[in-house]
Amino acid sequence: MTSLAGVNLTGASSGGWCIFVYNLSPEADESVLWQLFGPFGAVTNVKVIRDFATNKCKGFGFVTMTNYEEAAMAIASLNGYRLGDRILQVSFKTSKQHKA
Repeated sequence: MTSLAGVNLTGASSGGWCIFVYNLSPEADESVLWQLFGPFGAVTNVKVIRDFATNKCKGFGFVTMTNYEEAAMAIASLNGYRLGDRILQVSFKTSKQHKA
């Protein structure tokens, strides 16, 4: 695990850098994430989280990129990006810290 500004990042051990994408529309699918992140570098995996009952996007997803610098550039460029009528929130996926 790598630490950046006091935030624990789940990183290269899982085969890439996992990026959290929030505020996707209910109609969003994996192809949207491929198109958004592909120009920044090698994308190894995309996943839109769906509601089991409706099969609609729950509003978030994950993208895995192999290169840290490319992932950081994608985050810097796409955080705050307007996709349709929504403003995306994009960041490295952080590990949850349980409070004692």
